[in-house]
Amino acid sequence: NWLLERRNMTSIKDAIKSFEQKTNQVASESEVVQLYGQLPPIVKMDNTLGTLKQCKHLAISSNCIEKITGLKGLDNLEVLSLGRNQIKKLEGLDDVANTLRELWISYNLLDKLNGLEKLTNLVVVYMSNNLIAKWPEFDRFKDLAKLEELLFVGNPLWETHTKTEDFRLHVAGRIPWLKKLDGVPVDDEEKEKGKALVG
Repeated sequence: NWLLERRNMTSIKDAIKSFEQKTNQVASESEVVQLYGQLPPIVKMDNTLGTLKQCKHLAISSNCIEKITGLKGLDNLEVLSLGRNQIKKLEGLDDVANTLRELWISYNLLDKLNGLEKLTNLVVVYMSNNLIAKWPEFDRFKDLAKLEELLFVGNPLWETHTKTEDFRLHVAGRIPWLKKLDGVPVDDEEKEKGKALVG
């Protein structure tokens, strides 16, 4: 069973090797490392990622990753692309909290945002099509004073409030410094109405 599982997944080590062969680059010296859409998919992130010392943008989307791990040593990481995986929790990000500016984590299985509050340098968060259903999760954004852009369509919370047409107001009331929500600029009127709505 263990062997079968091993055979049906690509290791980080093999994905890095494949990236190097395709691009003629040395992964440990590359600023952008693309490990997305591996066949068979990557199931586990591991400490091999720590060898990517110069990496500013790590693309590891469209795999079958369940847990964020192995980021220690990625001292220059600014953009982490983890969309279309099986991630349930925002954990394992402490080692990149100081440098991370963009988190792309749409199409995963997040229902809570614990851990987001530690990522205080985030400017962009793409987290559409997850399972966020409750407003208290938005309190995690309070510490993200640099946040400018949020993509949130396709979450249960978005679907509920899109029907009542007050989703944008709720968000503007909770994150008044946000500049763009779901691809559309947040205007002053929305911020004013949101503030009144949220109190």
